[in-house]
Amino acid sequence: MTLISFAAPVAHLFNTIQPDDSGVCLLALLAGVIGGWRLTGWHDQLKARRAKIQRDTPRTRKRD
Repeated sequence: MTLISFAAPVAHLFNTIQPDDSGVCLLALLAGVIGGWRLTGWHDQLKARRAKIQRDTPRTRKRD
């Protein structure tokens, strides 16, 4: 299944829905939730990458 074959039914679905206030609010809420999940996932990936880099680099300290 390609992206185009998936996008056509979704576009048709959005064209059949009447955009009233409650529908727009629901879509905004769902977009916010999904965006929050994505941001949290990216943040967790970056934290894991930083921890791995810190763990893999040798710690050399200059002594006075």
